[in-house]
Amino acid sequence: MALLATLLLVPVWGEVSVANAAAPSSAPAVVRLNDPIADDAARALALLRIDVAGGGQLSSAYVAARSELAAKVGLRLWTPGEQFEQAWARADLEHQLAVLGALTQLGVPYKRNASLPGVGFDCSGLTTFAWSMAGFQLPRNSTAQIRAAEPRTFATAQAGDLVRYPGHVMMWLGVGQAIIHSPYPGRHVEIKFLGNRSMKRSKVGDPTE
Repeated sequence: MALLATLLLVPVWGEVSVANAAAPSSAPAVVRLNDPIADDAARALALLRIDVAGGGQLSSAYVAARSELAAKVGLRLWTPGEQFEQAWARADLEHQLAVLGALTQLGVPYKRNASLPGVGFDCSGLTTFAWSMAGFQLPRNSTAQIRAAEPRTFATAQAGDLVRYPGHVMMWLGVGQAIIHSPYPGRHVEIKFLGNRSMKRSKVGDPTE
């Protein structure tokens, strides 16, 4: 719990716009999609951080916010929101923080070699940022991240665990083949279902172990 208490020192970036995001003045302009799910995730993350700072007892306000967020994620992915709510509720607090952290960045553009909340991420930049919300420092490379993580299967993984196929790392959302990732140039942080071929080639790992 001492580790989680340090989260109060980490800013929440769910509602940051390009106009007020901290970035070098020479950085090229980027366009962020205004994704309402990101704003809902930021509210849920803020409530969870308050609960963590208070000892880890989850408040009804946070549980309601998590449930509302799960419903919206489910609607977008054509999946019952209850499935996401149940998966997130089963996950430990660190994993919940990481999932919510990642979801606050939906709509942020892909940016190579970047981990800039509200501005841009590459694939490992997003996972690095998300797990920093839970107080963990991940290696800044997709291969190193999965090698440092404790191996899991989808049957034993928690929502928020890393999913990697060659050259790309993502985070599992806890239901079926649903993931969140920053895919490639020209795209934005998104949630989607992986195809069967990608799933078969993927490794899963828990970065907290």
